[in-house]
Amino acid sequence: MPDFMQAYWLAIRRWPVYAGLAALGLATFVGAGLRGYRLLGDDNESTETERGGPGSHGGAHGGHGVFYHK
Repeated sequence: MPDFMQAYWLAIRRWPVYAGLAALGLATFVGAGLRGYRLLGDDNESTETERGGPGSHGGAHGGHGVFYHK
């Protein structure tokens, strides 16, 4: 076994609770991502549901989000 893997295995054996919590957090994050949940932000820059957007009167940004890039 390479030195890195051996050191990693010893760390897991030394702190099994922390390794289990890290594995549970990673599994939760990956599972939520595969189901379509955005946990760290949303790329949707649509303003259709905001007040003053293009769906209501007086859309100030012409139908584009504040950070619109071509």
